[in-house]
This record gives sequence, structure tokens and C-alpha cells, in this order.
Amino acid sequence: MSIIIRKIWHRDAFRIGIYFDYSIETKDILKSIGAFYSKTHTCWYVNYDTSSYSLLKQHFDSIQIDTSTDSSVTETQLVTGNGRDLSPITSSALQLGSTPTSNPVHKTAQLFQPKLRLRLLENIGKYWVFKMHYHSEIAKQLLCVKGVYWNSAYKSYMALRNPKVKSEVEEILGVSPFFGDDFNFKETQHKGQKIIIKPHFEDVAWMEIYVPKLVVVHEQLKRFSMSKYNKNKNCYLLPAAPLMYESIQLQMETYSILIENELPKDYLQKKNMPNRKQIDLSKTKQSIFDQVPDEGRPYVEDLVDTLLALNYSSSTLRTYCGSFIQFLRHIEFRNPEDVKQKEIIRFLGSLMERGLSATSGHSMVNGLQFYFHQVLGKHEMEFRLPRPKKEKKLPTVLTMEECLRIFQVVDNPKHKLLLLIGYGAGLRVSEIVNLKWKDILFSEYKIHISNAKGKKDRMVMLPFSIVQSLEIYRQLYNGKHYVFEGQFAGEPYSTTSVQQVMRDALKKSGLEKKATVHTLRHSFATHLLESGTDIRYIQQFLGHSSIKTTTIYTHLTKSAVDKIQSPLDRLVDENHKKTINEKN
Repeated sequence: MSIIIRKIWHRDAFRIGIYFDYSIETKDILKSIGAFYSKTHTCWYVNYDTSSYSLLKQHFDSIQIDTSTDSSVTETQLVTGNGRDLSPITSSALQLGSTPTSNPVHKTAQLFQPKLRLRLLENIGKYWVFKMHYHSEIAKQLLCVKGVYWNSAYKSYMALRNPKVKSEVEEILGVSPFFGDDFNFKETQHKGQKIIIKPHFEDVAWMEIYVPKLVVVHEQLKRFSMSKYNKNKNCYLLPAAPLMYESIQLQMETYSILIENELPKDYLQKKNMPNRKQIDLSKTKQSIFDQVPDEGRPYVEDLVDTLLALNYSSSTLRTYCGSFIQFLRHIEFRNPEDVKQKEIIRFLGSLMERGLSATSGHSMVNGLQFYFHQVLGKHEMEFRLPRPKKEKKLPTVLTMEECLRIFQVVDNPKHKLLLLIGYGAGLRVSEIVNLKWKDILFSEYKIHISNAKGKKDRMVMLPFSIVQSLEIYRQLYNGKHYVFEGQFAGEPYSTTSVQQVMRDALKKSGLEKKATVHTLRHSFATHLLESGTDIRYIQQFLGHSSIKTTTIYTHLTKSAVDKIQSPLDRLVDENHKKTINEKN
């Protein structure tokens, strides 16, 4: 087995970055020697010291040292620590663990590229995507290159995949090569190109999609939420369901791509189409386990299994497991049963000291409480953890005039309607995107919100003013299930897209308030309260379990505040009246 190693700067210290063609065996070996995965550098890494390098030499037959980003690193320097910039991997105890700022020897040999902290991300369409630390002069030069622009949504630079752009950008960055050779050329002739669909005999719930070498086709298939790429067969895997097959046909029809179906009769089954909850939980589980080394995996698996058995949502799964993994790292993946209460309190205290918000602090406490009570079953254990005091912040609320200004600047019927229904019924963004046509009861002027936050159903009002718009919209878009469909037929609109619609509308309206889609929900509740609606009804409309959550809107109602007079105003008024009476 062979690996490539490179000197990288990660988590405030130099590390040995490890690169290799994907291999489960290599991955397992790296885990066994204590290596971690870095999403920032998309590689595995170990500490930058002689002992870590020796472990790599013991476990791998071939090690290639990449000096493209640091020409001063050689195998001799890795072992001995000799070299013109005195590599941190050295026998000197003074050098080990020191950073470039505290180590004066490094000052004479700083390279330009590590200062920028360049990161090449996954391509988006016809663009290379990369990030770097802000440098005013470099940023100006990059934006002067035709084909390069700053994407504020992704917080990254986009560069057209063109040979000329590649050479100009690499010259500015001082790194070559930085981009690959995957240039994007216009593909105008798609006729005669075809996609071949074959059965996946290893698991008949999936089908194999073989595609031609066309960027546009690959980009479309990558965007399917269930899409997986099989490197061994050089094909995409998608669920073998009729709806998925129809979606592929619909997407490829636009580009005149032919589809050659080699699936056996009755191979496509409706049951093979996983629901969104199944997909979300599967992705969440995978992302959680990717963060944990082998020694901590059994504890996390127990927590995940218990949460799933109790039917907790993927959001709770992410929150509780994220908090628990952070705690495991602190105790160096020891058995949590052996950890004393004082150590847990000290850990929580250190987080607060570092500026952890009260909300995050409560999530941490809840995650640990759940593990010790539900997973370990220690209900008899007196487990009192300090609860950080939560900040009481008032939500932003728009006036009715401001809401109207936002709706008036949106021209797209779909975008306007989703904002109108979000405000008119007081819906959360997740409830907007998951709204189905069967949930809209036109005859009763009601909307049935099913399986909302806390796994609760509720009935909310369907505003009379948008009924006709909804019916016209349905005729125009003809969605099958969801009211607001996403890029692919049968899939809901994404929450990020809805938030982007709101951001664009807010910017276009010229309002200076910071508002999101959830601000429309706050505004809905406040305006109802101002019009005299009983707070108990508002609680039901919003789906709040406790009336305490709803009472926050009593602090925001304009009508209530207007009726209260400041004692200073009363004092001035009385003095003014007294003066007038004396004159008369």
C-alpha cells in the first residue's frame, strides 16, 4: 500500500497530511494509529512529529513526500528535523508543538501560499470553486480576471474552468498547479448520446446508470439527493423506483439524451424509493460516524441506536451526538461510565468560559443527560448538571406595511406564493417546503400541517386571499405531490432556496431590518395579537406546546405599547396644562 504525505497547517499546528486513493483497508490502518480526517484539507492527518512519521513507515510499504507546497521538506528532514526552515518534526522538545509565530526560526522561510490557506472545493457546474483567507490585493487582482467572481452565498471564489483563467489565477495565487485539467467546453451536440440503465445485482433496490462524458449529464445526476457514484463500475447508483426512472427521463429530455433501458421486467418497484426521513437519517448517521475514531464508535453507536428506537428526528440526532462526541474528545474517548460528575461539570464550565452560547450549552447538557439516563439506564443516579442561563432575546418583527413591501417586489409566482402562505398561515420554513396538495383543504379553508416540529399535527387557517392564486398556480405548475416542488419532479423545494428567496426580496424592498422566513411567522403572531385574537388560539396556530413560548409576542405588540404612557410624558403634559390654566 502506498500513500502521499504533505506538510499542512491545520488546527493551529503543522500536521502530516495523508493522501491516497480511496481504500477501506488504508482508512482502517490510519484509524488504528490515531489519524483523524480533515474536511478542510480533504485528507487524513497525524501530528507533525517523528513518532507519527515512524508509525506511517511501519504500516505502509511506499510513502511519497509531496513537496509541491513546501519545497523544504524531505525525508531526511522528517526524520532528523534538519533543513533550512527547521521543520517542526524534530527531536528537539523546544520545537515540538510550537507554532510559526512562537518559533523564530520559521520567520525567514514563510511561503506565500500557506498564508492564504487555499482550499479547492468541489466543482459547481462550469466553475472551479476555491476559498482563501482574505487578502485585499490578491482579491482585487482575482476579480479583475474575466471569468472569476465572488459568490456571497457560498463565501467562495468561482473560476471558469478555462485554460486561460487557470493560468492567470494560478499566477496571481503563486501556486501551480492549483486547479486540475477538467476544463469545461461547450457541449452543443448531444444528439446520439445515450444513458444506459442496468440492474444492480448486488442490491436489486438500486439500478446502475452509465452516462456519456458530458459535464451537463454528470451535473444533473449528481444533484439527485439519493445519487451515489460507484468507482469500481464507473456508474451512478439510484433507487430502482418508477418515480426515479421518470425523473431521469424528464431531465434528459431537455438535452435530447436517449435512454437505453436494460432492466428486466418488473425490476422497478415503488417500495425501493426511500422516503425523505429515511434518506435524511441515513446521511445523518454517516456524517456522525465519520467524526468518530474506532475507540469511541461503540459509545456513539449506543447513543444513535437509542435515539432511533425512540423515534427522535435527524435534527435531534445531530445535536445530541455532536455534543456527546465533543465530550468524548475531551475525555480522550475513555468509557463515559468511568467519568465522575465533577469532571463533567468542569468540562461544561470550560465551554462557557470559551464563550459558548446558552442555547448550545443547553444542547450539550441535554445530550449528556440523555446518554447517562436513557443509554446507560442510570435513572437512580443523581445527575444534576449546571444549566447555563439562557439569553432572553426578542425576535425581529416586521410591520404589516413592511410585509406588503416585501411581497410586492417578488415577481416569480411560485416565490411570491410561498412567502404569502408562510406569513398568512404562520408556517415554519420546513412546513412550507413539505406542504402537500392533499394537506390543503380548499372547501374548509384550512391547512393540515402533519408531522411538524415535535412530531405534532395541527390545523391552521388557509387565507381567503390566496385561494384563487393557489388554484391558478396548481394549473400552471401541475405538481404531483408537493405544493412547491424542487429541481426534480416529486421532490420538495429546499429550505435554503426559500431562505434565498426571502433574502433577495428583502434586499429588493430596501428594508434595513434583518429578517428571515421565520420573521414572517413572528410577524403573523404579533399582528394577530394586535388585532385582538385570543393568545390561546395563536398558540394553537403556531403549534407551541407551552403558552409561555407564545407570550413573548405580548412584548412586541404595537397597540399595547402605544396605550402605555411614559411617566415623563405624563409629567410634561400635566405641567403644560397647569401653565395654560395659570395664564387663563
